Amino acid sequence: MSDNSSQLLLIGSKVRIINLPIKEVSLLAEGSLPAYGYNPGDFIELLAGPVKVEKGRLEQCRAWLSGYIASLAKSPVINAVSYGEPKEIYQIFRQRAVDKGTGHGWFMFQQILPPEGRIPECNQLELAKHEAVMGGNTGIVVIDDSGVPPSLAAELLSRNNKPWVIAMGISAAHWQDWALRFKTDFHLLCRLADLETTRMEMDSSVNWESIVAMAIKALRSLEVGLWDSATGRFCCHILVEMYPHGILYLGPDGYYFRHRPGSLPEKSSPRYKGSTPCYDTLLTSMLVRDCLEDSSPPFCRNYFYDFSRRVLVNWHLLYDQGYSFDNGLHLPRLDFSASFQNGRSCSTAELRADPYFIELDYKALDFDRNLDKVACQAWDADKKKALRALFPFKSAYAVELAGQPRVASQALTVICEVLHHLKEEVSWKRGFERLRLYHVGNLRTTDPVEIEPVVTLQHVMSSYAMRQRVQRPLCVGVFGPPGSGKSFSVKEVARVIAGKFASDPFEFFEFNLTQFGGPDEINFAIEPVRATVAKGKIPIVFWDEFDCRYDNHEFGYLRYFLPAMQDGVTYVNGTPYNIGRAIFVFAGGVKASWEDMERLLADDEPKALQLTKTLKIPDFMSRLRVVLDIEGINMGEHLFSDSASPLELEELRRILMKRAFIIAHQMDTHWKQAARKTSGLLLRLLLARYKFGARSIEAVIESSGAVDRLVYGLPELIAPAAARIHATWRVDLERKVDAIRKGLGIRAVW
Repeated sequence: MSDNSSQLLLIGSKVRIINLPIKEVSLLAEGSLPAYGYNPGDFIELLAGPVKVEKGRLEQCRAWLSGYIASLAKSPVINAVSYGEPKEIYQIFRQRAVDKGTGHGWFMFQQILPPEGRIPECNQLELAKHEAVMGGNTGIVVIDDSGVPPSLAAELLSRNNKPWVIAMGISAAHWQDWALRFKTDFHLLCRLADLETTRMEMDSSVNWESIVAMAIKALRSLEVGLWDSATGRFCCHILVEMYPHGILYLGPDGYYFRHRPGSLPEKSSPRYKGSTPCYDTLLTSMLVRDCLEDSSPPFCRNYFYDFSRRVLVNWHLLYDQGYSFDNGLHLPRLDFSASFQNGRSCSTAELRADPYFIELDYKALDFDRNLDKVACQAWDADKKKALRALFPFKSAYAVELAGQPRVASQALTVICEVLHHLKEEVSWKRGFERLRLYHVGNLRTTDPVEIEPVVTLQHVMSSYAMRQRVQRPLCVGVFGPPGSGKSFSVKEVARVIAGKFASDPFEFFEFNLTQFGGPDEINFAIEPVRATVAKGKIPIVFWDEFDCRYDNHEFGYLRYFLPAMQDGVTYVNGTPYNIGRAIFVFAGGVKASWEDMERLLADDEPKALQLTKTLKIPDFMSRLRVVLDIEGINMGEHLFSDSASPLELEELRRILMKRAFIIAHQMDTHWKQAARKTSGLLLRLLLARYKFGARSIEAVIESSGAVDRLVYGLPELIAPAAARIHATWRVDLERKVDAIRKGLGIRAVW
C-alpha cells in the first residue's frame, strides 16, 4: 500500500444468513425441559448457543479480511454496499461426534434457501446513495448471490483509476462486460459446481484430468464469454475452486493447476461429514489480501505456485476442523502469516519440480484435441492416450538427470530414473513421495488410466455395502493377463471400504471354475456364501477363469450364473434360495480385456454370433455393473531401443513404475528386515522378463535370500536354475544401465 488513503470497495447482494447451532440432548439427562409429545427417553434438538446472523458472504469476507489486513503495514479503508432484493438463508450446524469436547468441529448439515429463484434481470445498485464510496478505490470486490451481477463495470471504471477487481458469484456466466472493460485487472473466482454446462459429466468423473478438462471447456464456452477464440486466450484471470483438494488458474498467459498429494476430486461433501460454506470467501479474501500487499494484481506462475499451496493448506484445516464455537459460531481461527515466504505473498524462489503443481501447455498443437478427448464421456484407446498426455509427468530426480550430460539412449535415462525412485523407497521409504501418486490402499500408481476404474469400483462397492436394501449380488468383471493383479486390486478396494466400518464387513471366497466338474458345483459353492450373509457379513466371491471351457465351449458356465446375477437366487435340487447381499467378481482367464468381450458381440460370422447368444454372453455382460481392465507388466524389446519415440518412452516409464510399486510392496512383505537392497539387485528385478506377471515378481522375491540379512544383493537372489520358472534376466541391458549410472556419478555404494 502506498498510503492510508487507499480504499477497498466491497459490493454484495442483500442476503441475511442465519446460522443455527443445534445440539441433541436426552430428556432424561436434561430433566426439566418442556417437551410436550415426547417420551422421557427420547432425544430432542436444542439450540447450542446464540443464533448468528451474517449479512451474506459480504460479511464473511470482511470477517476474514479483518484478520488478514492486520498484518499489513498500512490498513486500507474498507467500504461496503449492497444491492438487490433482500433474501434470507438458514444454515443448520452440528458438531461432529468425533470433535465433541473441542472448540471446533462444527459443520453445516442443512441449508434452507428462499422460495424464489434467481432474478432474471440484472440487479442494479442505487448509485445516488453511495456516491461517496464509488470512486478513488484501489480495489473492488463484487460478491454476487443472485446469479446475475449488477451492471456497474462501465460506471466503476470511469470513477476509479485502474483499480483491480475481484468477483465471485454463483454463476461463471454474465461477467463478460466486467472482463472486457477491466481486462487483466479483472479476477473471477468461480466454484466447480457453478460450471453448469458440464455439471452432469463432472459428477461422474473421478480423476483430476477429466475435471480440469471439463472446467476449461466450460469456461471457453460462448455462454461464459471470457474466451477470445481469435487470440486463443482468456481475457481475464480465472480461479476455479475444487474444494477441498484442488484449485485451477486460467489466464491470458498460462494455465496452472494444483491438488493435494494423494487426493482425488471430491465434488460434494459427504452427508455424514457436513460442509463448511465459507471456503469460497476464504479464497476470495486471501486473494484480496495479496492484492493489497502488492498494490496490483500479482498473477504469474511463481505467484500461483505459492498462492495455491497456501490455499490448500488452509482449506485442509477448514475441511478437518470446520467452524469454531465459543458462545456462538465463528469462522475458524487459522494462522495464515506463517505461510508467506520472507513476508511476501509471491515466492521469488525457483519453481521446483513439484509433481502436484501442473503447468498445462495450452499452446501445444495437440492440446485442444487431448482436451476434447479427456472431457468426453467415452472410454476407449484415444481417451486413455489423451488422459496420460494432458498432465505431463514430473519428477524432481528427472529434473536432476536433465542437468547431466546427455545420454545417447533416452530409454536408459528412464530406467535410471525409475531405479532411483525404487532404491529410495525400499531403503528409506521416501522414493515415491515426490511423484504424483494415486493410491487405494496398497495399490499405488502414477497412471490416471489405471486408477479411474479402480476408484469407480470403490464408489460402487461402498454404495452397495452401505445400502439399506439390495435385490441381488453386485457383479463386477475384472480382466487382465495372468498375474496382473486382478484380485489384489479388488481386495485393496475392499480393505479401504472396510475402514469406514467398526469391523471388517467382508469375507473372501475364491473359486476357480476350471476345477468344477459341472454347473451343480456353482450352487454348492454358493452355500457357504449364503452362510456368510446369514452371519451379517458381505461375501466377496472371486469366480476365477469364469470364461473357461465347459460342454466343449468357452464361456460354457455363464448361463448358470444368470439366476444369481439377476434374481439373487441359487437353486439346490430345484429349490430357490435367496443369496442376499454379496459381491461377485468374475475374473477373466481367456479374454484379457473388456474389449475382447465386446468383440464377441460384433462378430460378422452369423454362426459365431448365434453361438454367442446361445451361450448367454450378452445376458451375462448386461448384468455386470463395473468392469476393470488391469494392464500387464511385460515390456517389449522395442521400448529399449535408442530410437524409441516419446510415446514409447512414456509407456516404458509407466510399466517400470508399475513394476517398482509391485517390487516395493513385495519387499516390504518378504524382506522387511533387510536394511539395504543393492541397486544391482533392484535393477535386475526391475528389468527381468517375467513369465507370469506380478505373481512371478512375488515368487522370485519370496524364494530369494535369507530373512535375517542386513543387506540384500545379487548373491541373495534366487539361482537361475530355479528362477527360470518365473523369470529370465536382461543382463546385457543391466550392464549398459550400470555403465550410464557410473558415468553420471550416480552409482552409490549401496
